[in-house]
Amino acid sequence: MGDMRIKYSVIIPTYNRELLLAEALRSVQAALPDCSEVIVVNDGTEFERRTCDLIETLGAVAVKTKGGLGAGAARNIGADRARGQWLLFLDDDDLIAVGYWQAVARYIDAYFQSTDLAYGFCRANPQSDRREMQHAATAQTVFHIQPQAGRSLRSKIAGLGLGFWVSKTLFQKVGGINPELRTNEDTDFCLKLLSAGARCHNTPSQGAVIFQGDHGKAAASSTTKRYGPRQRARYFKHILDSQAEILATDSKTQSWLWKRYLKMEARAGGMQGYQSLRKAAGLAAGRKRLLAAYWAVWRVLAKLDRR
Repeated sequence: MGDMRIKYSVIIPTYNRELLLAEALRSVQAALPDCSEVIVVNDGTEFERRTCDLIETLGAVAVKTKGGLGAGAARNIGADRARGQWLLFLDDDDLIAVGYWQAVARYIDAYFQSTDLAYGFCRANPQSDRREMQHAATAQTVFHIQPQAGRSLRSKIAGLGLGFWVSKTLFQKVGGINPELRTNEDTDFCLKLLSAGARCHNTPSQGAVIFQGDHGKAAASSTTKRYGPRQRARYFKHILDSQAEILATDSKTQSWLWKRYLKMEARAGGMQGYQSLRKAAGLAAGRKRLLAAYWAVWRVLAKLDRR
């Protein structure tokens, strides 16, 4: 298939979860629109032969990183390799619902040019049983996509596993995903998109089937669980600092992020969260007091957990 015919590029970062990846790839085949390609970015060890054969059979492309770069960096590599004008993301342990991406493609074809600053996502169907996931992914669903109304930033923030799609123009405009953020990079990315003037579009139906069960050995475990509260707190603080300008336009979303940061700092121990809150500019005194009380409660809970 020539480059001129490719309009949609599905990007799947993966890290040592080949059995789950195989299921994700098979679900992709039932959801692909025309003029598409599938790019698997392997950030772990070399694939086994059976995985390579499956990727080849399905007509997908595998790209190998140096290893251990993280999901954000892997997605950036996939985006660089992508020939499509629109990028569609899927996590390696999740499934995409049959027909979802065809619906996205029809919506894009009807309303957008390739240079439009647009992105979107769908609701999640969380499951802990793989058989139930397969059943949910193959259920026939009608997908209605619409602009996300309202001024709330939080309503326009979603994980990249939630059937997330974005124009490659917009992806490049914001410099892609921050590879230094090993968790919550999706929150940072969405705020960058909105800062760039992007319009968010939402699918109320469940287009992504999200795995919330046992991931097995540590090497293949949930990414978020690999990082402790101190490191996750640093990531949240980076987002608060780097996205301060747009967060100042929505105090509720700003407070939501501060709470996530303060909770992680409280669980990590020490006074860093409280000290950062005291120094924070742009927060009204009343909100600072409420956030300080929130931090104090979580600090007590964290101490009880450590006993």
